[in-house]
Amino acid sequence: MSILIFNKLPHSDVPYEKWLEDLNEELLLLTARKWAKDFNGYAQIMSFDDYDTNNAIEWIALEWYKQYPYHTVIATAERDILRAARIRQLLGIDGQSWESALSFRNKVKMKQILSEAKIEVPPFKLLETPVDLYEFIEENGYPVVVKPVDGMGSRNTTVLHDREETIRYLTEGLTPNLEVEKFIEGQMYHIDGLVLDGELIHIWPSKYINDCLAFHEGKCLGSHLLEPKNPLTPRLKAYVASLLNALPTPLHTTFHAEVFHTPQDELIVCEVACRTGGSRIVEEFRQAFEIDLTKLSVQAQCGLKVEIPERVMNGADPKSQFGFIGIPPKQGIFHSGPAWDHLPPWVTEYKLLAESGQYFTGAHTSVDYVVTLVVKGDSERQVYQRLLEMADFFEQTMVWG
Repeated sequence: MSILIFNKLPHSDVPYEKWLEDLNEELLLLTARKWAKDFNGYAQIMSFDDYDTNNAIEWIALEWYKQYPYHTVIATAERDILRAARIRQLLGIDGQSWESALSFRNKVKMKQILSEAKIEVPPFKLLETPVDLYEFIEENGYPVVVKPVDGMGSRNTTVLHDREETIRYLTEGLTPNLEVEKFIEGQMYHIDGLVLDGELIHIWPSKYINDCLAFHEGKCLGSHLLEPKNPLTPRLKAYVASLLNALPTPLHTTFHAEVFHTPQDELIVCEVACRTGGSRIVEEFRQAFEIDLTKLSVQAQCGLKVEIPERVMNGADPKSQFGFIGIPPKQGIFHSGPAWDHLPPWVTEYKLLAESGQYFTGAHTSVDYVVTLVVKGDSERQVYQRLLEMADFFEQTMVWG
């Protein structure tokens, strides 16, 4: 028997062949080209340029089924959720259904489901013509957010503050598949965790540093875990549990929810994803809770018995406070960044993602980075200060031309 895997993550984060070796089954990998060289020991590997939009990927997946009738389809990235669900639907394979996948990937459908469950969501509207936008702004006022209904990484997301910005935006022409929603004032949090056999196994909230649109200004994006004693910790955990209960959540999945905390002390959902959070959230959870969210989800989906640390099953707090930061590229040629031994000991992971001589045109999504870091501290405040210190340090020490 075989397992089909859609992949756009580096092998260092998703060594599927190690996670699934006890099954002794053929693994079939469809992956982004830049990561392909690091994967070995698979029955089939095919890599692709333009992975997010390359529709030949689904075609190859279906052709492979004739030779390797796989019984499980794995997707660990946002772009692959619908791909995998449609393949399962066509071939009658167990796993996340098309309806479930669409409910998490389509922001309009998601808000409709949550609204019907009496959960407050931002006012929203499917945006098909300029008339839809006009009607929405007339009813709700400025500012508003326009974004793809199935977007990710804050790509092609625009905040409109007034008539002048709206006219400039419309001058470019509306692209298909958009929604508009009321801009929510407040601090953004993300809440991450794991569902196995339909049960919420683990969940913990974090507070963003800057917002997901900060890359437009060349600012870093990061977050840090909330302390157990933070009054928002239990509130956010309970709130996101209610979102997962209202949505058609898969039997086995990781999740990444984003929630606003408003000046009026309200919690309002932004969106929920049925996959592990991006950037270094997975590493942060490895260090803080000694669990690999993606590994456990993949193993459960493939039928393996999953080993959950007892402290996690008992609702343990993080071992220490952790946070991560991602530093976006500038426009120009990257020359160099600092070495590991120039960093303080409380930096627990450092990834330099750019190569000397590589040309960048700035950041285009919230997860375009040249550097990622995970740091450790004794408190939220200390972690926050250390993340800011590292952002400033790299601003001063990276060399661009």
